[in-house]
Amino acid sequence: MGAGGGDRGQAGVPRPHRPGVDRHASAEPAAAGPLGRVREGTGTVLSQLSLYEVFARQAELRPDAPAVTDGREELTYRQLADRADRLAAAILREVPGPGARVGLCLRRGNDVVVCVLAVLRAGCAYVPLDPSYPADRVRYMARDAAVDLVLTDHDADPAVLPDAGRVLPLGPALWRDDAPGAGEVAVTPDEPAYVIYTSGSSGRPKGVVVSHRNVTALLESCEKVLDTGEDDVWTLFHSYCFDFSVWEMWGALSHGATLVVVPADVARSPEATLALLRERRVTVLNQVPSVFRYLSRASADEALAVRYVVFGGETVDVEAVRAWRRTHGPAAEFVNMYGITETTVFSTFRRLLAHEIDGTPAPEAQSESPDPAPDPALNIGVPLDGFELVLLTDEGKVAEPGQMGEIHLAGPQLALGYLDRPELTAERYPTLTLPGREPRRYYRTGDLATARHDGTLEYAGRADDQVKINGYRIETGEVETALRGTPGVADVVVVAATSRIGERMLVAFYTTTPGGGGDGPAEGLPQRLAARARAVLPAFMVPGRFVAVAQMPLSPSGKTDKRALAERLTRRPSGGIA
Repeated sequence: MGAGGGDRGQAGVPRPHRPGVDRHASAEPAAAGPLGRVREGTGTVLSQLSLYEVFARQAELRPDAPAVTDGREELTYRQLADRADRLAAAILREVPGPGARVGLCLRRGNDVVVCVLAVLRAGCAYVPLDPSYPADRVRYMARDAAVDLVLTDHDADPAVLPDAGRVLPLGPALWRDDAPGAGEVAVTPDEPAYVIYTSGSSGRPKGVVVSHRNVTALLESCEKVLDTGEDDVWTLFHSYCFDFSVWEMWGALSHGATLVVVPADVARSPEATLALLRERRVTVLNQVPSVFRYLSRASADEALAVRYVVFGGETVDVEAVRAWRRTHGPAAEFVNMYGITETTVFSTFRRLLAHEIDGTPAPEAQSESPDPAPDPALNIGVPLDGFELVLLTDEGKVAEPGQMGEIHLAGPQLALGYLDRPELTAERYPTLTLPGREPRRYYRTGDLATARHDGTLEYAGRADDQVKINGYRIETGEVETALRGTPGVADVVVVAATSRIGERMLVAFYTTTPGGGGDGPAEGLPQRLAARARAVLPAFMVPGRFVAVAQMPLSPSGKTDKRALAERLTRRPSGGIA
């Protein structure tokens, strides 16, 4: 890492060197070059600023403008900058120096934004540690990231963070008016800004290291997608442990806009969320489609100010978009974004078109395409500016229009790599030489898509066992590993399924040790499995059902047939999953 952090095993991650929007433009270009082959955005000049410098510019331009509010307190840009500066000084007194990793174990509120800015102001990288996660998981992430300090706004259990170095409780004394600032701290754009943990197929989460430049590239790549500015009001709807929050936070702060932190209890209530959108005059709303489904059904008696609804994390629920338009009218634009943590939140975009939402025929010019009409739920559009996207078939060849391939991405948003996992970094971020191009570093997403003649991509699922539930990426192998240690359980296989009411959920199929009862589960075993899952996994990774089977079905190749397991659910007399 940076100076003062030492060479603390960032193997697999390169050590950094210190040294006018048309809102109604089509997402599909008229000329797409070698269609179905390589698509590359026009590219932008990357910012040479650190993320804190991006914020500081707005604080200088709009010092008295509202920056962030959580319903309890509102901070102007000047107040937010002052508080972050003084907290940064306190951080530097506790860590070896710039380049350290600082854990954030916080409840939702303004303090999340203050702490992120303070850590970056100190030249350090932040590591989200959700206090709602099981203690073992928080402890593992803190230890794996080798954090020097943990910032917390509540009484952290010392047993949770025994290897985390010091714990610094937040409080007004840290940013009182006479507290010193951090002084000059040199931070280059290629240094790490944060480490976010994602589900790991090996049974443990893995940290993805993202640089300042990765995030500024994200902001620049979206400039032609959303026409936002200082008068906008954004929600911070998602947990700071979910990288959707990176886009929400910096989308607002980089433009001098206002960021509204949505309390956890409000985020769980569609009616309360609508009330907040109305009261705060929110203009930019970012949503996971499965959550938006409930929001779209909530009734509203007053008009909203929402101009953009940005989807990410899952396939779009077009029926939910229709329901929203029936209630709130056609004022908002709906933008579907595809992306992953390893490529800094978003990589492609597509605007949902009015006729797709309304279910009316496509305009004549579009209907003449050799492709069938795009599926608005699955079409993920075209690359953001600065990205090169290529589909590679199983044979390693570039996919032609109509062919399916694995999405490979290159560009300035590619994260630095996986923390302390050089082999995995090399595997997932290979250097490839494509026909007619120089060697370049790509990220293998594991996502499959079909190339269309119009230059867009149709999402076609995963090439592995990874699934998404409520926008969270889950390696089913991690859930299986956690459950296999349960006494009485011989094997566990986890699949994703859809309930009768349309909710995606995990279902764990298990076999028992001798005496376990065949297709009839052993006494209390489902409850023990559920308790084990809740003890070691975050809530979003806990299966919604546990189903006993006499034996796992096998495919012709001898592997567990997960499709056959999923089909058992649809054949159940209940007609679905309870």
